Amino acid sequence: MHNKKVKQKLAFVIPSLGAGGAERVVSTLANTLTTDYEVYIISFIKVVPFYQLHKDVRLLHCVDNVPPSRNIFNALKSNYILLKKINAIVKKEKIQLLIGFLTSANVLSVLAAKSNSIPCIISERNNPNKNKANKFWKLLKSFSYPKANFLVVQTREIKEYYASSVDEKKLIILPNPISNELSLKRDNEVFKENVILNVGRLTNQKAQDVLIKSFSEIEDKNWKLLIIGEGPKKKEYEQLIENLDLKNRVIIKSKIQNIDKYYNSSKIFAFTSIFEGFPNALIEAMHFGIPSISTDCPTGPSELIKDGINGFLIPMNNEEVLTEKINQLISREDLRLSFGKNGQKAVDQFKVDAVVKQWNKIIQLSI
Repeated sequence: MHNKKVKQKLAFVIPSLGAGGAERVVSTLANTLTTDYEVYIISFIKVVPFYQLHKDVRLLHCVDNVPPSRNIFNALKSNYILLKKINAIVKKEKIQLLIGFLTSANVLSVLAAKSNSIPCIISERNNPNKNKANKFWKLLKSFSYPKANFLVVQTREIKEYYASSVDEKKLIILPNPISNELSLKRDNEVFKENVILNVGRLTNQKAQDVLIKSFSEIEDKNWKLLIIGEGPKKKEYEQLIENLDLKNRVIIKSKIQNIDKYYNSSKIFAFTSIFEGFPNALIEAMHFGIPSISTDCPTGPSELIKDGINGFLIPMNNEEVLTEKINQLISREDLRLSFGKNGQKAVDQFKVDAVVKQWNKIIQLSI
């Protein structure tokens, strides 16, 4: 009789499991890693996960909810409570490796790992040049990040940012995986509509107002613009759509579960961000073969799009150039087809299996 190999235990630590990009990546990685490990997800607060989790992933939480911190003492207190709870879970479940996602979870993962003498991998998800942490977190980051076994970042530029404080050998660039369930819903037979698609939170960072204004200037009026996302700018954008008399041609949809339906049926993808950590939506659109136009913003798009070969890279906040490129793609089906095909090839490296293989390597080096 063969003894079944005892699986090593690893736990992801993340503030919550809502609808964000980091949450999707953790869910995708956790689901796939269950074949080789016993996988736990420790979230700060009690949540119903937005993304589906494999039945073998064990979801644990620290507290029912974290009240917003009114001052530094509040912040210290609630983070101390979280840290104690993560420590207790590590001890009780005999976790052998912690993997933090997002700044606050990274800091607490390092502290918990150190006090339990286990290794720790942390993962920074946004562009630190643009997302400035407050002094409190900055201090905690500079203390804790160098102590992790590995710091996973998503682009070369972000790696350079940390190179001065974290040992070069610990800095690893790993892309986000495209979730398997999304991949499986790719369907080339779906009828494509005259739709320009944008996916992202309605915030200054994603600059959808630039897209709405550009769209108002396009030549062919038989096209629609669909923006999928929610966020603080929603009212403002709805007002802009009304002012430009575009109510019948620009639609904003929030809280979409079946995003594949829109990736499959849209003819053009337009991405107007002024900065990114890693542009998940752009990768997904290219994976679905949608010809894409993106701003050449830090960080990510220029590592995916070769201008004029598998998409268009355009300057940020430039409505004229965006309108011109949209017009070009609308009028030239041949260009749409070649961008779509070449774009799909460019993002093959982000398929789950390829990315998980790389994660497995650093997990094995850590444990």
